[in-house]
Amino acid sequence: MRPLEYHGPTTIREHLLTARATGAPGTGFRYENGNVEALAEVLRRITGLSTSALLGDILWSGIGAEEDAYYVLDGDGVEAASGGFSATARDIARLGEMLRCQGAVGGRQVVPEAVAGTIVGGVPDGYPRRVRLPGAPATVPATLSYHDLWWIPNDTHGSFMASGIHGQRLFVSPGLDLVVVHFGSQVVSPSVPAAPLVQAFLGIGAHLSAAVAA
Repeated sequence: MRPLEYHGPTTIREHLLTARATGAPGTGFRYENGNVEALAEVLRRITGLSTSALLGDILWSGIGAEEDAYYVLDGDGVEAASGGFSATARDIARLGEMLRCQGAVGGRQVVPEAVAGTIVGGVPDGYPRRVRLPGAPATVPATLSYHDLWWIPNDTHGSFMASGIHGQRLFVSPGLDLVVVHFGSQVVSPSVPAAPLVQAFLGIGAHLSAAVAA
């Protein structure tokens, strides 16, 4: 809902035109949805395809998704790339499993192995290596890394995670042969400590691995 007498940007592209640099690249970390929207716009212009067409052609058909996925659209009918994406848990799990298997599904390469394999390949030199999730209090230790649009817990299992604003998560841990999809509606005060879900996911994976080994 726009406030009365609002005269600012009304579409994603109009909003991107207002963006200004706040510092030199590599000098600090700031989670910014505009970076994702700018990347999506670059891909649309290079390929001539919409974001949903790209997702469908490259990923959704490749992972054998059972259901359609949906994007929120702006006033121009352009998909929001940084939020508003909807899909079933089963299909999100298929996406995570493809990435856990180095980009392959059933022996067929959906995305190049080099792309999937570099998610946890390390933050480039000079970039902040320990950061916090957006909105996390300053008292929370900075233990995560952020690389290729994924959060990296920096554990010993090569895990990585996508995290939604209201508690949704896709957690992939190749070393534990584990993919976890967590849906939620996390509408709580920022002062409330976040649930230790990453630790819980790792605990589940370690327990299952021990059970298989036994």
